[in-house]
Amino acid sequence: MVILLASLFTLPSCLPERKIATTYVNTKPGINILVFPPEAIFKYNHKGETIVGFDTLCDACKDSALWVNSRYVQNLNDSVLLENYMNNFISELRMFGFNVYLGDAMDSFLLRQEPQSYVLNLEQMQIDEYIYPLEDTEPFQDTVYYKRFDLNAIDISNWFELSKVNPSEKVRKTTLYTSHSAYDTFDGNFIIDQWTGSVRYRYKIDTIKIADINEMATYLGKKHASYVYDYFMNQYIAQHLPPGEMLQYYYHFNRFRKIVEPTDLDKFEILGVK
Repeated sequence: MVILLASLFTLPSCLPERKIATTYVNTKPGINILVFPPEAIFKYNHKGETIVGFDTLCDACKDSALWVNSRYVQNLNDSVLLENYMNNFISELRMFGFNVYLGDAMDSFLLRQEPQSYVLNLEQMQIDEYIYPLEDTEPFQDTVYYKRFDLNAIDISNWFELSKVNPSEKVRKTTLYTSHSAYDTFDGNFIIDQWTGSVRYRYKIDTIKIADINEMATYLGKKHASYVYDYFMNQYIAQHLPPGEMLQYYYHFNRFRKIVEPTDLDKFEILGVK
């Protein structure tokens, strides 16, 4: 079984698409991208279960109660989040070899439409705050011991609209989506006295801080830039496969390790093409 698993793991390196991906990586993309940041960040608190009498409130009152009782969304600074995200997103795109333009450089962008030019609009950036229930169990003799904790959780979700300038084909816009989560760091375990049968639970929770969310925005700016690169790389692979061949894997280029590897999760989700 170990030999079989090793063979499956090394299989992608033998596929034609892996070689095409390597060719793409060794060639500068030569793609111009005009980037537009979101106008605002949408922020929501979903911790209604922590508010006494929440179900009896009117809809407008619920919204107000959720905002006032939020731990994070009311205290996040949109300017800091956007600066952290966009600065790292743009700088990382340039590290990947893209020619990046911002809105105030639109004239320069329009003058350089060769070989390929795209508009990338970050249509929406959204932050959701909620409770993540964590359960831990430990069997001992005829008893199963149980402990539950409610951890703080944050989702940062992004919707992008990618449009090609003067496309020759019918496809004009592609909507791309990705979402990432962060939770309180938790470490805990049951301690059972084998002689007396007494049980206690020892744990430590490191709660998410505002600074952690700002740092998460920095990290995601770089991460999503790599997703943009991977999107174009996989488009290139699909277009250069031998006749009759279909793309079997989605590939990710790790810029720091200088390797191309298949991935199932580390990528954009394509929501729509029109």
